[in-house]
Amino acid sequence: MSLLPRQPRPINRSVVRLRDDRLFIVACDDTYAPKQYFDFFQITRIHVHVIPTVDGTSSASHVLERLVGVEHDEDDELWMLLDTDHCTQGAHLPTFINAIHDAKQRGVQVALSSPCFELWLLLHHLDAVEVTDLKNARAVETKLRQVIGGYNKTKLKREHFHFDEVAKACERAAVLDNGVPGGDIPDSNTSRVYLLWKAIASKALRTQLPTQLHGLLVTSQK
Repeated sequence: MSLLPRQPRPINRSVVRLRDDRLFIVACDDTYAPKQYFDFFQITRIHVHVIPTVDGTSSASHVLERLVGVEHDEDDELWMLLDTDHCTQGAHLPTFINAIHDAKQRGVQVALSSPCFELWLLLHHLDAVEVTDLKNARAVETKLRQVIGGYNKTKLKREHFHFDEVAKACERAAVLDNGVPGGDIPDSNTSRVYLLWKAIASKALRTQLPTQLHGLLVTSQK
């Protein structure tokens, strides 16, 4: 049974919306950073709508129910962005794993960041080898502050994240993730947000996609 009532559509699908527009509905366990981040980027006829956690219910199961409770069309893509920090420790682990499996059964894609979403932000500026030894979310945020000259997750700055940096982050994250064991529950630092960006790129025409992201296109589109 759903923990939340069905919500209205997150984006107004007016009659002027073209039929081949693509919508990505993304629920996350964070209140601030992911929504601000994706709002920075505009791609023709691609819409990314982020549903943040606003009531403190940030467990993976609550994020999933919040996502599937949103009315959506069959061709919309549903994604969860989840951090592993604290959620994969002790008694929390079985519940977290169950939520991941439940998401897959419902056709929801999952992009984990271990330990946190800020690792993805950091990969916009540092190579993969430079983030592997950061022990926890606090260490990642500290490093991010050092690299970009300050960090407040409630006030991300657009100038720190451009399409150029996104392309680099995707390349670095793919390299990092390729060497991480553990499957659904990674054993070391990684971020799979690059998978969401690859999915976004795959739904765009080459002419619609910023040139910096052409490297994300699948071979058949090149």
